[in-house]
Amino acid sequence: MSDSARKKPVLCMFTPSSLGGHPRYTSELMHAMARHPDRDVDVELVTCQDLSPTFLSDAYPIHRILPILHHRKSFRTPAHWFFSRATYYPRRDLFFARWLATRPDIKIVHFQEWTPSLAGPLFRAIRRQGKKIFYTVHNIVPHSYPPLTPKKLVHLYIRRASRMCDGLFVHTERLAEELKRFLNGRHPPIYVTPHGVWTVDHPSAPISVEERLSWKKLLFFGCIRRNKGLDLLLRAAESLPDYEFTIAGEPIEPDYFRTEVMPRIEALRRRGIKINLEARFLGEEEIAPLFASHSAIALPYTADFSAQSGVVFMALAHSTPVVAAEVGGLRDLLERFGIGTSFSAATPEALSAAVRELESGASRQSIARAIDAARDYYSWSRMAAATMDGYRGATSAAGDAVTNAAATASCAVASALWM
Repeated sequence: MSDSARKKPVLCMFTPSSLGGHPRYTSELMHAMARHPDRDVDVELVTCQDLSPTFLSDAYPIHRILPILHHRKSFRTPAHWFFSRATYYPRRDLFFARWLATRPDIKIVHFQEWTPSLAGPLFRAIRRQGKKIFYTVHNIVPHSYPPLTPKKLVHLYIRRASRMCDGLFVHTERLAEELKRFLNGRHPPIYVTPHGVWTVDHPSAPISVEERLSWKKLLFFGCIRRNKGLDLLLRAAESLPDYEFTIAGEPIEPDYFRTEVMPRIEALRRRGIKINLEARFLGEEEIAPLFASHSAIALPYTADFSAQSGVVFMALAHSTPVVAAEVGGLRDLLERFGIGTSFSAATPEALSAAVRELESGASRQSIARAIDAARDYYSWSRMAAATMDGYRGATSAAGDAVTNAAATASCAVASALWM
């Protein structure tokens, strides 16, 4: 048998980040794809040279070839940081395109991240190589925008690059509809691939929901930026004096943290409300104890949050109830599984009422059952199958279709993608 008959086509996953949610997500998805029984493609990862050891694996090839993106704290002045960013992304994308040209066996390139202004030129170069392009839309629009760049221009970049893809992935039906509207009905197939519950090496010790909620300790976890709504949680804390709060995450919008978050924390502390602050990136070994020591996690995200939340799947991994705003992809999950309480109005009163609702006995029992059901449903195996179905279906789906790839029979569709 010849090598061409023996070998499967190769999928290249592009995830430049070395820390945080994107490499964690990629690791979970690629492990599930690599061990899936119906896998008809070999998977490889292209990432940065400094990928965290946490995400190294022998399950699939990892090419740590992309240049390192240095943290803004390592630069002497904001001007040095800005110049570094302006030159880094074009250099990284050009290097990747040239590397791909040396790999004719790679038939699919799946992007987990992109730079909107550069995605179009990069995608054109990849398409000239005869490869298919897919993109996971973690955020329909960016959490933050480049300085001095109009939002409309950024949205134009996103729309153009999205329409150059062979398929787009989102995590909920609601986000699929929002993406369809954003792209004005002109787009490639959109596939719904449900997010998986994070795999944790050191899970929290089993604690009943009833016991947890009696502690009255709320956790805010993850990067701190305006659309995560931390200021709303701190305003609600004024009417929750019997609760203790922990804020754990790296501030990535310094002005917001300095002018809106810290003054509220200081005012609450003066009133005797306990606020624990860990304003930094937390290591993997710190996460399980943090979740295990809190009653619930607060997700007070704003209406500008148009995504699914990776933090909510960390809460599920540790069987931690949530108090969440009904925004973005959170709405679909909360409607399907009552894993905590929710609020729709972005007011301190609505948020504090949702926190108080957690204390009722009926809520505690139903939340515990819902967490177990959600953990069973949101599996990475399910997501891997849905993703591979999306690859197969993209060549035959209508351009304006929104398809739930999870419902597509993975073995029933003859794949023209590899022809």
